[in-house]
Amino acid sequence: MSSAAKFRSWFWAIALLAMAVGNLFTLWESRFAMEKGYFDFANFYTAGTLAHRGEGAEIYDRDAQWRVQQEFSSEVTTRRAPMRFLRPPFEALLFSAIAIWPYPKALLVWTCFKLTLLFAIPFVVVRGRPWREDFPIWLTSFLVLGTFSGFMDLLLGQDAILLAFLFAVAFWQLDTARDTGAGVTLGLALFKFQLVLPFVIALWIAGRKRTFPGFAISALVMFALSAVVVGWRGLLRYPGYLLALNRSTGVGIFPQLQMNLRGLLTLFVGRAPYPGRIHWLLPPAAMAAVIYSGILWRKAGNHFLAEGFGLAAIVGIVTSYYAYSYDLLLLIVPLLAMRSRPYDSPKEDRLTRVLEMAGLLPLLFTPTYWFSKELHNQCIMTIPLLVLAVVLARRLRLAGVETSAERRRSMQDGPG
Repeated sequence: MSSAAKFRSWFWAIALLAMAVGNLFTLWESRFAMEKGYFDFANFYTAGTLAHRGEGAEIYDRDAQWRVQQEFSSEVTTRRAPMRFLRPPFEALLFSAIAIWPYPKALLVWTCFKLTLLFAIPFVVVRGRPWREDFPIWLTSFLVLGTFSGFMDLLLGQDAILLAFLFAVAFWQLDTARDTGAGVTLGLALFKFQLVLPFVIALWIAGRKRTFPGFAISALVMFALSAVVVGWRGLLRYPGYLLALNRSTGVGIFPQLQMNLRGLLTLFVGRAPYPGRIHWLLPPAAMAAVIYSGILWRKAGNHFLAEGFGLAAIVGIVTSYYAYSYDLLLLIVPLLAMRSRPYDSPKEDRLTRVLEMAGLLPLLFTPTYWFSKELHNQCIMTIPLLVLAVVLARRLRLAGVETSAERRRSMQDGPG
């Protein structure tokens, strides 16, 4: 590693460690509000409590949600209605296992569980691959705590770390040609189906078709478990439940706070919870982006798994209907993978390197998120995401050109 590369490596590490210290301090200062039920874990705990009590059919019922939340968060002064549970029913089974404890203890167990997964992610992704950074791999888990995404997941009690861990396992399985296992793992991640489904479609277009049987089996199991929790009628009503919440005001769903195309478009068409004009643009844009990313990935070949994985993950985020700051934790998987590959990536032009820095700097440094939050337009963080997508697309396109040239030379040379 050159001196300049070592300097850049430690610069990033020290900057992220400094932000991690600040984030951990803020978390410590927020611990009493977290224990009182002020943040998102309240809706997970509510669903888990209802499932644990055998009242799973009511996990989407407004009155039942409010009744349970008054048992543990009655001191919350900013809430006049229940925090709604949005995930598919099967995830309530996970939270039913920790709903046996009082809310503060359950939150502590959930946080410790997520921290364990977070510290495991680098070792899952980099397993059997060369580590190109000058600092040790175990340090990367602390660096993730310096990102705004990691901070918000821990503060809110969200499930983004669990999703990132499952994607890390899927990457490792794809990297070791265990495609069926990768499909099964991605099926377990369907509690955020809006991010998983575009990724799986891109993966299928990229030629990793053996993932689909495992994914289908896993998805069917999750579907059956959901039916067990809420019943078939409750399961069939779930899409309507989500649609009704999306069209409602006062339930905490604000498009301008989401880091996706839907949020970005609110800058031009308004901030209504259900702006109809956006829906004419989103489906064709999402379909085109998913197909294009899959085609680029296929042409580049499996040797550029990290870039293809990263592009498909970003496309899943920016084209999804719901994507918040904590969902960007998914990006730690391809970023780790790209820093643990041999020095054989295709040559890059200066523009690609400049774009990479322009995309990564805002995404990794916490102050940019606070700035967008002050503007009440966190959707502007979609822009660096799109820039990073362009970088990965350029790399895959160049890799595809080189791969095609090698194939043509091989065909011309013939056997022997």
